[in-house]
Amino acid sequence: MDNIKRLLLILITVLSFGASAFLGAPGPWREKVADDKALASSLTAGSGDENLELPGSGEPGSVSDPVLTRSSFEQYLERLFREPRQQLAALEGRLARVEQGIQAIQGSFAASFPDLRGHWAEQAVIALRARGIIDGYPDGRFHPEQPVTRGALAVMLARAKNLPLRPGEAVFSDLAPGHWAAGAIGAARAAGYLQGYPDGTFRPEQNVTRAEVAVILNKAFKPRAGSGTPKLFRDVAGHWAAADIGELAGDGILGGYPDGTFRPQRTMSRAEVAGAMARVLALE
Repeated sequence: MDNIKRLLLILITVLSFGASAFLGAPGPWREKVADDKALASSLTAGSGDENLELPGSGEPGSVSDPVLTRSSFEQYLERLFREPRQQLAALEGRLARVEQGIQAIQGSFAASFPDLRGHWAEQAVIALRARGIIDGYPDGRFHPEQPVTRGALAVMLARAKNLPLRPGEAVFSDLAPGHWAAGAIGAARAAGYLQGYPDGTFRPEQNVTRAEVAVILNKAFKPRAGSGTPKLFRDVAGHWAAADIGELAGDGILGGYPDGTFRPQRTMSRAEVAGAMARVLALE
């Protein structure tokens, strides 16, 4: 009898609990459903603030875009790289304008020397003038066959090596402090590229010889020159500049004559010096 009473009591409890759940009465099932609905509402409708952005909003895999698709990923990359791409395009535009300016300057240099068009040293002179190493005469010409003085070579050398002008180092008996090449001569002397004569003079207006140019260029640029085999000339054996001449000739910076001579005491023209300096600078 007691067992029957207990069974009936359990049956009545179950029936009453189920009825309360289906009829809307309070109960644990209804609370669980309400909690689920609240959670869903919070995920879909937010907190009620229309301007609230969820963390990572708009990024693939974030709360607002939980599914990583190819389309969403491509859109994300597009947004990520838009600004760098615009900056790169602006930089390319500036570089293009700089290149156009350089070409225009080079063109004006070539056009500014009517006596150099078609000359074998034309490109060498244009290259040196573009770097501020050499220039023409007030009449607008280059005069390629004119000889080069020691003072003029000192100026070219100081410009090519970016040496600061040092007129105080140009201490020579025949060189006035206000000489137009004093700063360059002093700079080249301090660097060990140029020196005077035993009598204490520099002779800035004296034309340079092929031997002098060989020694000066080899001193200034030898550490960066090539490693060609020294070339021998039959008229420089025992000459004080024989080693420098042979090394620069082996590097293709200076050449000889068809008869196998170098003619070290012959003066060099502006075109010849420009060609030699352009070749040695190309080896830097």
